[in-house]
Amino acid sequence: MFGCAIAIDLDSLGNNEVPRAMNFLPMAHMFGCGTVVAINYLGGEVGFWQGKVDKLLDDFRDFRPTFLSIVPRLLNKLYDRVRSEILKKGLPGRILFRLAINGKLALIKRGDFTQNTIWDRLLFDKIRQQFGGQVRRVVSSSAPLSAEVCQFARAAFSCFFIEAYGQTECVIGCWQTLHDMESGETGIPTAFNHVKLVDVPEKEYYAKDGVGEICIRSRAVFSGYLKDEAKTREVVDDEGWLHTGDIGRWTPQNTMKIIDRKKNMYKVGLNLK
Repeated sequence: MFGCAIAIDLDSLGNNEVPRAMNFLPMAHMFGCGTVVAINYLGGEVGFWQGKVDKLLDDFRDFRPTFLSIVPRLLNKLYDRVRSEILKKGLPGRILFRLAINGKLALIKRGDFTQNTIWDRLLFDKIRQQFGGQVRRVVSSSAPLSAEVCQFARAAFSCFFIEAYGQTECVIGCWQTLHDMESGETGIPTAFNHVKLVDVPEKEYYAKDGVGEICIRSRAVFSGYLKDEAKTREVVDDEGWLHTGDIGRWTPQNTMKIIDRKKNMYKVGLNLK
């Protein structure tokens, strides 16, 4: 389902180019598996990284992907690295950085994804070249992405940038449409999922206020953990609702925004230098 959903969305762009994706995500995770399924569905090309974190950018530059499935941890690392270099240039550098992001976002919101502005020549071209210089579509999922980092990433890649929300247990619950360019949100529920919020009184989150634990029910929800019925019953109730453990809020645009976790949890990710 996840792979087909991405494929349909990519196909809707009306671009006849053969999509190329370099997968560095775990195949045991639906985001990594779905990427491979989606690109194969479109008759595209999939490359696989060497498995060495210090060689990951080399893999991107060699393979030159046109589609990038990426996790917030990597975008956070990229943002921190670029920002640290900007801070070394003092106040003029910080002003230029903000002007560049705002200038590109203004163009993108008008549907102009040009990559030939003064801001590209000064800053963003160098960033895109680290990923091969051919990226035309980006999907970020697996964890919440801050609005600040998302704005930077949208400006840097200057292409269709989609935030999505889901888990391996439910494939993908919400994602942005091509024309949704709000940063820090994860879009509307996908067509094959029912999504609701339930109360989390211990944290004072209540569904009547449009905020609570995200629950998802559909044929895409997994049947259970292998040989662990007790763990399965902890997350899937008698009515088939998967309790994700993530706290979400409905925005005025009826999109989902992830704001908290029901319980603290740390995800293992790439520790890029």
